[in-house]
Amino acid sequence: MQRPYTMAKILKMTKKLFTRLAIMMLVVLCLAANDDKAKNVLIIGDSISIGYTPFVQKALAPAVYLEHNAGNGGSTVRGVESVEKWIGNKHWDVILFNFGLHDLVHKDSLNKYDVKGKVAVTLDEYRKNLEVIVALLRETTATLIFVTTTVVPENSAGRKVDDPAKYNEVALEVMKKNGIEVVDLYGFSQTIHPQNSKPGNVHYTEKGYELLAEPLIKSINTALKN
Repeated sequence: MQRPYTMAKILKMTKKLFTRLAIMMLVVLCLAANDDKAKNVLIIGDSISIGYTPFVQKALAPAVYLEHNAGNGGSTVRGVESVEKWIGNKHWDVILFNFGLHDLVHKDSLNKYDVKGKVAVTLDEYRKNLEVIVALLRETTATLIFVTTTVVPENSAGRKVDDPAKYNEVALEVMKKNGIEVVDLYGFSQTIHPQNSKPGNVHYTEKGYELLAEPLIKSINTALKN
């Protein structure tokens, strides 16, 4: 025959029950707080990305904390050397990255932009460097999004009009192989650039950068929801 519970035992059981409930409530609150916490997004790229980053930041704030790598991302050579430093120790939910405009640039023996000079990074080197960068980025838990290189207009110093398409083709092959989403900013830039830039200049007006930001904002929001 089971002995009746004493008051002390009842109090002890009640205390254990309340402790468990308190722990469960704490876990629920922590999870809720984590859901409400701002998401972290990193943009890695050249001066074009520096131009559109403020518009992306403004559109996603305050739910998203967005950061651009320090300075100009430059070519894939710099990317291989610096991407781990740019990632740092922060947890990133989404990382957008772009390389190309500084890979396809030509320079003469005096290191001045000249289409008759030597190309900075060949297509084969570009492919190999992208593979290394992708491997390093995939060590994070972030959703990765590659952004294609924007257009090069006629008479651009040190750059050839047809080269972005060639470098983008290589990049698309690498991204497809690695299952990485791509935002075709090259396609958008073809319609945005003429009315929102100076002749022979790869850069954009404020309005141009604002327009370039639109597909990126959409892509980031979709990635964060998923």
